[in-house]
Amino acid sequence: MASSPTSIETQIDSFLEQFKRSASKAMEERMEWPDGPSPGSMVKSRSSCFTLDSSSGEAECDGCGSDSEDGRSVGELLLPQYVLATGGLARDHRPLVTFPDHNNFHMLSAAEYRRLLLYLTSVPSLLEAEMGFHIIIDRRKDRWNSVKTVLLRISEFFPGMIHAVYVLRPASFLQKALSEVSSKLFKEEFRFRVLVCSSVEELYEHFDRSQLTPDLGGELQYSHSEWIQQRIALEKFSTLMKEISSKLDDFMREIVDCDMGNDPTQTKELLESQESRYKALKSELSSATSQGEELLSQVRKPNLTYNIISHVAAVERLLVQLDETEKQFDNFWQKHSMKLNHWLKFRTFLLNFKQMQATLDGHLKTACDMTEVGETANRVESLIEEANDFEKLCNCDLNLASTVIDEGEVLMKDPLSSVDHIESKCEELRRTSSLLIDKIQKRNMLLTKARELMDRIDKANEWCATGVEILAGEGGLIAVDKLLEDAKSFGLTAPEQFRDMLMQSATQETRALVTQVCQRVEDVWLMVSVKRASLVRAAAKPARPVQSVPPHSAALPVTNNNQMETSGGSESSGGEDAEARRSRRGHVLAELLQTERVYVQELGSILTGYKEEIEKPENQHILPAALVGQADVLFGNLHELFTFHQDVFLKDLERSISATELVALCFVEKRETFFRLYSYYCQNIPRSERLRETLVDTHLFLQACQQRLGHKLPLAAYLLKPVQRITKYQLLLKDLLRYSECGSMSSGLQQALDCMLVVLKCVNDSMHQIAITGVPVDLNQQGELLLQSSFMVVSENKRDLRLRIRPRRRHIFLYEKAMLFCKSATKNSHNKATYHFKHDLQMSQIGLTESVKGDPRKFEVWRQGRSEVHTITAPTVEVKRAWVERIKRVLLDQLNELKGERVRQYGAQHHRTLIQASSWDLGPGGGPTARGVTAAAGARAASVDAHDEPCWSTDPSDDDDDDTEHAPL
Repeated sequence: MASSPTSIETQIDSFLEQFKRSASKAMEERMEWPDGPSPGSMVKSRSSCFTLDSSSGEAECDGCGSDSEDGRSVGELLLPQYVLATGGLARDHRPLVTFPDHNNFHMLSAAEYRRLLLYLTSVPSLLEAEMGFHIIIDRRKDRWNSVKTVLLRISEFFPGMIHAVYVLRPASFLQKALSEVSSKLFKEEFRFRVLVCSSVEELYEHFDRSQLTPDLGGELQYSHSEWIQQRIALEKFSTLMKEISSKLDDFMREIVDCDMGNDPTQTKELLESQESRYKALKSELSSATSQGEELLSQVRKPNLTYNIISHVAAVERLLVQLDETEKQFDNFWQKHSMKLNHWLKFRTFLLNFKQMQATLDGHLKTACDMTEVGETANRVESLIEEANDFEKLCNCDLNLASTVIDEGEVLMKDPLSSVDHIESKCEELRRTSSLLIDKIQKRNMLLTKARELMDRIDKANEWCATGVEILAGEGGLIAVDKLLEDAKSFGLTAPEQFRDMLMQSATQETRALVTQVCQRVEDVWLMVSVKRASLVRAAAKPARPVQSVPPHSAALPVTNNNQMETSGGSESSGGEDAEARRSRRGHVLAELLQTERVYVQELGSILTGYKEEIEKPENQHILPAALVGQADVLFGNLHELFTFHQDVFLKDLERSISATELVALCFVEKRETFFRLYSYYCQNIPRSERLRETLVDTHLFLQACQQRLGHKLPLAAYLLKPVQRITKYQLLLKDLLRYSECGSMSSGLQQALDCMLVVLKCVNDSMHQIAITGVPVDLNQQGELLLQSSFMVVSENKRDLRLRIRPRRRHIFLYEKAMLFCKSATKNSHNKATYHFKHDLQMSQIGLTESVKGDPRKFEVWRQGRSEVHTITAPTVEVKRAWVERIKRVLLDQLNELKGERVRQYGAQHHRTLIQASSWDLGPGGGPTARGVTAAAGARAASVDAHDEPCWSTDPSDDDDDDTEHAPL
């Protein structure tokens, strides 16, 4: 069982150093804590299980003395296994110390024996050591004299209480006989009980097999090398705890004795410095806890030969002590930091109070010195500007003073505060602020009155000048009356009242000016009154008689008067209607602009709150795995939409909002951009929804983004904003058109509405188009998607005339170059339709029959020669009419493309007539009406080159009932 010394030589050297340091610090005195023992002293006082007992000071010195003076060190003495503390316990739970039968105990000197026993008896816990020890002396292979030697040395020195000693006597016949005789003679000489056992079986009465090593017939798989390694680790951890305790004591001593200072800057630096050291010590405590937990896991490892219970218990106790130490340290720091923070706030408040008091006193002195009111209007305006600037400056400082008062009121709520002292400072600031505000208000009121006075004086001077000009000229009664009427604009109704009014507003500086102006006004008023009286008298003299000539048709007929009144009334009513429409139109324009701004803001919040957070490198480790690198799939081209609306469309609306015609033009000009951006976004929606299904809006990361933004709804709801917005435009344009006036405004709005409806249709068509699956042709090569809708279709094939397929539901897509027949599939989990491709017809090879007998909703498309006929039933007559017109237009466009010089020459030479298919109903004259038109576009190319078929087919939908009329198209 003994391990080779060379295999753990390095560990032993380290263990010796750790043991020396542990023993040297075991007797350190406790430092008094402000509220009791310090955390450092707690660690020291409770870690004695790893150091020598402080009560055995002499032995401790022997154990830690110089190796050259007292023999070998503890680490060297542990290797030969003179004595073992295996961790086993007796049935009464007392620890066990074993003297194994290695025939080497005689090599142990007395000092070495004391040193070794001191260390081994410190291994069990204090509680176990106080209960006493059981000692087993195994000398089955040795002589009886060696037993006596061990017993005598134990009797001379054992650092703990001995409960019982069990001696396994020598097994040889002679030594066994000697032991039976000798044991009766000397075993009563010892102060402890000695039990001599003839065999290991006798030990089982006092010890369980699980607590004995195999050499004693037990099951405890003791490994001495593992025991030493664990002791080395335990001593290292014990030393680490003592170092941390010393640092804690030093830091706490520094905190208790520190000067918090009167300068807030100094206090803040002290707080930051102590907080930094606190965090460093906390980090060391956390690191020590981690090391202790790692050590605990090591001593509990199942792959070890056995678990030493005492070691496990010791590490657990140390971890508990470390946790209690950390809690007390945190509690003390919390109290200290609270006190220091409060002191910092208090000193900051006093400093801010002094600064604000000095600033407000300076403003108050300046306000008291501002007494000038000005003698001219320009000077008054200059003084008002100065007063406004001074008021702005004072308001900034008054706001700061209010903030300081609020800080003081908050500080007074702290139980550590001196309420009376802080309250007096706040009251002083309130008083000074109130005085300053009162001074500013009085100054502004004074200057306002001065400006009103100067305005009246200026107007009075202008009035006097105008009156002088009228008096000097040939002004008549009308001019004089107008002059007197103008005087009322500045309060001149009578000179005496005007003088009283001005004198009330005059100051010491302006009193002379006011007196001068009032005198001038009185003089002019008197002269104007005299002139008016003379003009009135002159007008009262009788004039020379003039012969009157009666006019022709002096009065209009009554009916004309009534007509005029009626006309005027209708115009008024029309004016009121126009005003109401204008008001409602303004409301709609305001809603358009306001909702556009909100829309831009919501798009921006989605991008900053979700997309940018997802793309940040530091957030990649907390993202859902399915979302990494998939931001463009989740958001599509949302950034392009945001850029377009923020930088282009919103600015255009803001510039054009005053004119409805310009607003309509914004939509018309941006039609292609709307279609391109929103088509792409809507086509990406299924991919985005599939990705979101794997994430779920309840993911913690998405929830955190939603909470930061303050959104009430999850991300999915906000990703629908673009779809909702593109449908909202046409509703707003319809409202504008309803309240618009006839003319260019109405036509412009109608054009804008048509554009947005086309954009909606194209976006909707593109959404259906991307849902088609299994198409064998490239849809991008089939031209623009013109129409798409669902029909009932009956198909016939000429190869098998007996076969007539029953009606089937088909979703038909009409392109410029092809017609696709698809089957609508069940809606998927995203509630999106899916279409499976079934059949296609090239538009260059089909013919059209507008009407089919028996149902006005039916029409036919067929291949050249009616080899394949598809009878299509529309849901309504209007849907049928739209499709027929659109197909005819496509066929005509293709025909026009084929026509050229050769077509015109061919038509001139042969005079081929375009044939129009007949209807099933006769017109009033008995002839057929031109309702059904069939076209065989596939034959058109042949008619150009081979001249073997007409451009329009005459194939009817029913050969038995058709009547054809050869009429040109």
